[in-house]
Amino acid sequence: MKLNTTVVLATAVVTVLALAGCSSPNSAAPAPEKTGVAFEHIHELDVNHADGSLLVATHEGLYRLAVSSAGKASATGPIGGLDFDPMGLSIAGDTAYASGHPGPTTPDTFGTPNLGLITSTDAGATWTNVSLTGKTDFHGLTVMTGNGAADRVFGMDSSKQQIQRSMDGGRTWSDGATLVARDILAVGDSLYATTQKGLVVSTDNATTFTVDATAPALYLVAADPAGTLAGIDTSGNVWARGAKGTWTKGGTVTGTPQAFTVDGNRLYVADDRGISVTDDVGATWTVLSAHS
Repeated sequence: MKLNTTVVLATAVVTVLALAGCSSPNSAAPAPEKTGVAFEHIHELDVNHADGSLLVATHEGLYRLAVSSAGKASATGPIGGLDFDPMGLSIAGDTAYASGHPGPTTPDTFGTPNLGLITSTDAGATWTNVSLTGKTDFHGLTVMTGNGAADRVFGMDSSKQQIQRSMDGGRTWSDGATLVARDILAVGDSLYATTQKGLVVSTDNATTFTVDATAPALYLVAADPAGTLAGIDTSGNVWARGAKGTWTKGGTVTGTPQAFTVDGNRLYVADDRGISVTDDVGATWTVLSAHS
């Protein structure tokens, strides 16, 4: 899961005051209701900032999960009628980056047996081949936005224990550091990765990584554009890092989390329940879509 996108995690998720009994900004909003769509397996969650919906990367395609102002959740998809398997998904500005495998009815133009890197500028309705078509399956993707220059794209190639990097928006690639990571995340000019040694960080485009000794042993990590980090550790605890760099523990998820993302002070997770949302750092959860 890869939140280099323009979401706002309200100052360390309301500085985690909700856990101390203070109400969060969305506490008065109606609790979301379950959608009737159930997903068997989820690879990634990310936020479509054009409309605030949640993009759900599943084994059967990319779906859109919307939660109305009245709290009603609804899911549609697969988007574009495409059944490709997006193992990696990351959104940067108006562009979605994805990788993975074709499905049974995916057009041959997507590439086989692997998709390489593909991009979409219409929230997944149509896709363009960028590079590595047929060759590479990125199980994780994250993007450093260009600020006038080309986006820098980082991927975890399923066939290599090494970070792959592109300095030109995904057109050409080179090897980064040797690293076995569960999750990667670009925040500003820093690249974070969750590993068996703990949370590691690179400030030289994945050439080298250093262990963040102050961080919990995170399994998944997400962030807002201001650099505030949130994550789920290997025991299922939710964490948020404040402006001063201090990590505070919140509630827990259920079972093994598959994907994790943030939208404002709301955190979404795909775990053993399905897709759930919290606005109090995991103290309470609402299940939006139960597993099939």
